[in-house]
Amino acid sequence: MDGNAIDWEAAARRWIDQEAGEARMPEGELIAEIEAFLGRHKICALATAGNGIVRNTTVEYVHAEGAFWIVSEGGLKFRALQANSNVCLAIHDNDVSFDSLAGLQVTGRAEVLKPFGPGYARACELRGIPMERLRAMPFVMNIIKVTPTRYDYVSGRLKERGFSARQHIDL
Repeated sequence: MDGNAIDWEAAARRWIDQEAGEARMPEGELIAEIEAFLGRHKICALATAGNGIVRNTTVEYVHAEGAFWIVSEGGLKFRALQANSNVCLAIHDNDVSFDSLAGLQVTGRAEVLKPFGPGYARACELRGIPMERLRAMPFVMNIIKVTPTRYDYVSGRLKERGFSARQHIDL
């Protein structure tokens, strides 16, 4: 290989290889840690890609019943979602110290709920929004339900407990 060429596979495997020898958290502890982290946040970046576009949109979410519920007026992310339901959410603390930095990447599948159907009604209930208020709007508010398939959690504070700062779980 050319000395100046990029070794794409080595770059992609960097953290996978490093994590192989590091201390993993027990699954139950990790889930509890992630749930506590999610309870402290309500804003994320929703990444979508499809139909020739990539979007990364800041949105508010509610995490309940094992899913993320996002209400959206619309936007180009829906063109991407129409073609590709695979999404990624990024949530992080605002602390700038690397030793205490915490963030969560959520890989999952998005479903745009049928307006005013049963899933939509449940999402309104979870979000505390009267569905009739949405029905009275001059346009349809869309609701995206993201079901996680993987969590990648990073927290410098985990090292204090003897664990790798990088943890993940496939759901």
